[in-house]
Amino acid sequence: MLCFMFLFFGTASSAHAVIPQLLGPLTALLSIVPQILAFVGVALITALVFARDTTKMLFYKFCGFVSAHKITVPVVGAIVLFGTVFGAYQLLRGPNAALEVNAQNTGRNVKGVSAWPTFRGNKNRTGHLDTLPGPTNGTPAWVFKDDVAMAVDFNSSPAVVGNRLYIGSSHGSIFSLGGATYCIDTESREVIWRYASPIPIFSSPAVAGGRVYIGEGYHQDSNCALRCLDAKTGEPIWHFQTTSHVESTPFISQGKLYFTAGADGVYCIDALEGQEIWHYEDVHADMAPVEHNGKVYFGTGYGDYRIYAVDAQTGNEIWSKQMPYPVWGSPSAYESLVFFGLGRGNFSDSAATPAGKVVALNVETGDIVWEHEAKDAVLTAIAIQNGSVIFGSRDGSVYCLRATDGEHHWQTELGAPVVSSPAVTPDIVYAATKNGYVYALSTNDGKVEWEFNLRTVTRNVELYSSPAVANGFVYIGSSDRYIFCLGDDDTSKTIGDR
Repeated sequence: MLCFMFLFFGTASSAHAVIPQLLGPLTALLSIVPQILAFVGVALITALVFARDTTKMLFYKFCGFVSAHKITVPVVGAIVLFGTVFGAYQLLRGPNAALEVNAQNTGRNVKGVSAWPTFRGNKNRTGHLDTLPGPTNGTPAWVFKDDVAMAVDFNSSPAVVGNRLYIGSSHGSIFSLGGATYCIDTESREVIWRYASPIPIFSSPAVAGGRVYIGEGYHQDSNCALRCLDAKTGEPIWHFQTTSHVESTPFISQGKLYFTAGADGVYCIDALEGQEIWHYEDVHADMAPVEHNGKVYFGTGYGDYRIYAVDAQTGNEIWSKQMPYPVWGSPSAYESLVFFGLGRGNFSDSAATPAGKVVALNVETGDIVWEHEAKDAVLTAIAIQNGSVIFGSRDGSVYCLRATDGEHHWQTELGAPVVSSPAVTPDIVYAATKNGYVYALSTNDGKVEWEFNLRTVTRNVELYSSPAVANGFVYIGSSDRYIFCLGDDDTSKTIGDR
């Protein structure tokens, strides 16, 4: 067992990536203690029945240790029996057995907006599509917890279409890592369906035309696919295979789907059939691209740091612009400008010498119109609202600048890294810090209107998921198997009542 654990931990090496594997071996190991107890139970039973003298001697010494520490035989027997039965059950059902497509209540009506066609819902990356304002308080309306017998992280960002919330996840056990795409009813909190993936998912779903499009994999994964699922049932429609990983969210426009695939470059495929239209190779890109005025924009944080514009119809390069830092943040577009976040470091750690900035480029020429330095990496998408650009940084601040010239409006210190993208309504900015706080800031001056510490619900939570505002609520995924819905007007209720 010790040798196996050494090999298991020894294979988990860190990689140069903006999104390192966030569901680590230790988390997975702690979540599958029953499986470990199963091995222990089977080993002890084997020793009793088949062991030779040496094994028997070790077993008798174990019994002496139990006796010396006044651990009663019934207690030991109960632990071993429980571990054997429950662990064996988990082993037989397999690490993804709970994740089959599970269609329920698919007859319920879906209301509200009909699509969420890219990361943060639109090319302005607002994370808010309907006309309802966001919540005026951070009181939990409900908390969803996945109780499958394995580690679960919802580091993907939710897409909310009507009363359906779609989100990706990573799942871990001692035997394997995998993932799943979920559809959850936001009113009943029921899982409508789950679709299992053999590879963990960081990609956030795009939803359009009654379909869900989502990628697979983290930086160290290869041979990952972009999958197309039926939004109502979760049944697979098609998948597009790559040689690398698909951490990004696709951008869907006029029947075409644009997405980045790590070292495999950038693809344009037919959204209906999943057939390749063009492929831009020889670049490593992990962000959600943006299509604007007939061009597709993306960047790279590897090798020669650059921002690219290619023809949306052919994939032919129109221009590229070298950058001083890795290009990580998913681009947004507004009128004649496209915006990117840059920076050293990754989602988990700052670089030894932190640096970051936001750049605004002319969409036709790639010329830099303005740039704004931050004290650390800008890994978030740049949200655009009312002529302002709003973004977070690993330096712990949320910034608001004028979109046309970068003039500074306000900066609010939140005291911890902001690595997920803010959601923005006309009046409020909703931002999350990695250490588990969700904030509502005034769009006028950045004043904190309210805050909520998710660690009052679960101590181990970290936030890489970006909040989505829909139906008057804020939805956000988290590590440690939770999805939160914030904004309950009935503050007389306790969390337990929900």
